[in-house]
Amino acid sequence: MNVMLVNCSPKQHQSCTYSLAQTMIEQLSAIGSVELNEIDVTTLVHVDVDYAIALCSQEKQHVQAVGSLATSNQLITSLEQADVVIIASPMHNYSLPSGLKCWVDHVVRAGRTFEITSTGKRGLLSDKPVYIFISAGGVFSGEGAYQTDFFTPYMTEVLATIGLMNVIFFTIEGTAATPVIVQKQVKYVHEQVREHVMSTFSVN
Repeated sequence: MNVMLVNCSPKQHQSCTYSLAQTMIEQLSAIGSVELNEIDVTTLVHVDVDYAIALCSQEKQHVQAVGSLATSNQLITSLEQADVVIIASPMHNYSLPSGLKCWVDHVVRAGRTFEITSTGKRGLLSDKPVYIFISAGGVFSGEGAYQTDFFTPYMTEVLATIGLMNVIFFTIEGTAATPVIVQKQVKYVHEQVREHVMSTFSVN
């Protein structure tokens, strides 16, 4: 099984969402062989003029390996090759951190991962499970929600644009609370992830 881990946290391996990702990978490894491709999106270059020219050109020169277009090609290939995608990310200002948005801009590409038809955009990627682990200082879901959430609807919609419909969210919310409360929630979500893997993936 090829697993792609998109690490979006400035804390990198110290983040609670990365810890969740590791729990999922450990559970998957217990079921079968796992090939891991980890991508640190906090260091990605933003799309540039070569990328823009390729998208706007009539020739659709999407294989041209210059500028950020080369990075885009590599990221899309990694996404195509993955059997499972894991995105570990904080919520920043109600939405995506800049690194994750940069990754989205690279992989959501006309003529490569989606096409424009008379009825709208149509995804070109084969569907696969995408797990998104989100941490947030506030609470944005459930009865106790008091914070706006642009993250989950945006990611659901933008991934659907390229053909990825099977998107599952696990959240650790209220991380600004006392450490004891946060640790309880972290433990609970880790258990949810373990149970999900065991009930969803078959033993090889």
